Amino acid sequence: MQGLIDIEPKQYLDFILQDNNLASTTLNIFNLTPNTLSYKVKTTTPNLFQVKPNLGIISPNNQVSISINTIQPIKEEGKLNSKFQINACTIEQDEQDLTTYWKQKDPSLIQQVQVRSRLKQPEIKHEIVHQELQQSIISEPHENISQMYQSVIDSQSKEKDEEIQRYQDQIDQLQKELSDYQLMLKSVKQQEVAVKHHANKFELKHILIIAAISLILGFIFGK
Repeated sequence: MQGLIDIEPKQYLDFILQDNNLASTTLNIFNLTPNTLSYKVKTTTPNLFQVKPNLGIISPNNQVSISINTIQPIKEEGKLNSKFQINACTIEQDEQDLTTYWKQKDPSLIQQVQVRSRLKQPEIKHEIVHQELQQSIISEPHENISQMYQSVIDSQSKEKDEEIQRYQDQIDQLQKELSDYQLMLKSVKQQEVAVKHHANKFELKHILIIAAISLILGFIFGK
């Protein structure tokens, strides 16, 4: 049976991937008749989608919007190949229990429309990528200049460090020479003290000998 409803979109339900890796879309169902219709939405992967509402009423010459969301995260490189079937049939206004009504409805009186699903990246991401690309192009010359400036600074700093190191080496060498000179001076002083000590002993010995000789000679000549 044909001609009860029309849907939008007609071929593909484009699911927009969000930041949390969940996706959503909207399906519009149009009542093309002056009669009250009931609709029911089915999918080949019911464990992946949440359809609100999946069952309902459409007033004559009116429409309803169906919200369809994924309940499991989807990888950005993933794909959606699920199919959706929209069923529609006329209904009396006094009908209340739609679930029971659909179970008892003659299939030959039901119009069926099918639509496929596919994953679509949000346009905002493309805009962000475009903006980042422009920013990269604009900032690239500045980054090169900054790198050159940094290179010059590093080169000058390196030359100063090398010069400081040369001065430090010279200072270390002078300190070493001063330490050697102090050790040599100390050794000379110690030798000088030793020489004086030996000289004093030598002079005392000679004085004693001379005194002894004088006493002997005095004793001899005294006799």
